[in-house]
Amino acid sequence: MIPLNLSCRACSLSCSSLQSVSRDKLVSFASPSSPGRPSNLRKSLFHSSSSPSRISYKIAASATGKGRRFHPIKNAYDFDPSLHNAIGVTTEDKPLSQRRHLRPDSGEDAFFVSNIGQNPHQPGAVAFGVADGVGGWAESRVDPADFSHGICRYMAQAALSWTSPAEKLRPKQLLQMGYDRVVEDKDIPAGGSTASVGVGLEDGRMELANLGDSGSVLLRLAAVHHYSVPQSHSFNTPFQLSVIPPHISAQTAIFGGSFLQDFPRDAAVTNMQMQHGDVLILATDGVFDNLNNQDILKNVTGRMVVTGAWTTTPNVGISVSDSSLKQLTGPEGLAPFIRNSAAGNTVAANTKAPTLQAVLAASLASEAKLASLDYRRDGPFAKEAQRYFPGDYYRGGKVDDICVVVVVAVDESLGA
Repeated sequence: MIPLNLSCRACSLSCSSLQSVSRDKLVSFASPSSPGRPSNLRKSLFHSSSSPSRISYKIAASATGKGRRFHPIKNAYDFDPSLHNAIGVTTEDKPLSQRRHLRPDSGEDAFFVSNIGQNPHQPGAVAFGVADGVGGWAESRVDPADFSHGICRYMAQAALSWTSPAEKLRPKQLLQMGYDRVVEDKDIPAGGSTASVGVGLEDGRMELANLGDSGSVLLRLAAVHHYSVPQSHSFNTPFQLSVIPPHISAQTAIFGGSFLQDFPRDAAVTNMQMQHGDVLILATDGVFDNLNNQDILKNVTGRMVVTGAWTTTPNVGISVSDSSLKQLTGPEGLAPFIRNSAAGNTVAANTKAPTLQAVLAASLASEAKLASLDYRRDGPFAKEAQRYFPGDYYRGGKVDDICVVVVVAVDESLGA
């Protein structure tokens, strides 16, 4: 088995230096409606770019259901854009009972990564996302996984069948198309889900739409460059898409109570320009309830530096290693790194090495899984619970389904 526990101890960037990242490197993108932000900035950023770069997106996902054993190799999924297909979902029209058996081992969480259309002039445009089924629907005898996996499936189908230029497909629009198809699906009579969806273009323009407490983090050269802010109605009650059948609506009208129903138009939109060596992470709350941004930064930076994808230079800091990044994220994966390490002597010659993006996804999912089961360390969810309910005893992590999608940006216009 190829080792995935690439320790950050070998990283010359110490943990203390990570924790003292200067505030000028921590950038949180304002919403389009924020004061002082030009109203046309979001539109101009996604529709025009003078950058000569040709960015390819190296994407992998990792997921695990709560109560399930996590295997870093089996639970990692690499996306191959040359196949012009999608991962995480089946795009074939099969009965729901058959689709359930084809799902990844992700519980009520779901994900997808897909090409956009079949346009030979824009082969590198991609769409991707995560969704977290609302577990409370199980009390109404509804499988929460049907909604989250269903909306990811329909978004992947919509992306693959897109016939217009890729830049005309927006993530909020994609989320709307997926939601509309779920509403029409008679096999999914009820349910709900949060979602985080992205669309990336070959020139590095990226747009994200986040609804609820699934979200995103962008890391650039060992710094948190962007992070999304969760949307919540109240504590532990995130914004959520939902389908509410008439009989349940009638029951709530008679006996009281309510069901939340938000819509794709309520999603928060962020635009960014991806750069060579950037690492974008989309994840469900199973990650963000157990790992804060500094935990994610430390995990990713350690692996990027120890593999040589990012390099540290005295008096200079972090930089991107062009040749190493392309090699580690390509078909050969971590094979060169493993051959040059002590572990290389114990790995069979015919063993396929994982890609860097798969290692990042699996290591984040693994760390979130371990933190969720650790009753000694209070995670972000526990700290929020203590703030809202100081009289209650809530300690440790939060056991939940976990889903991570990792996108590594590689500038193909740079020399190898």
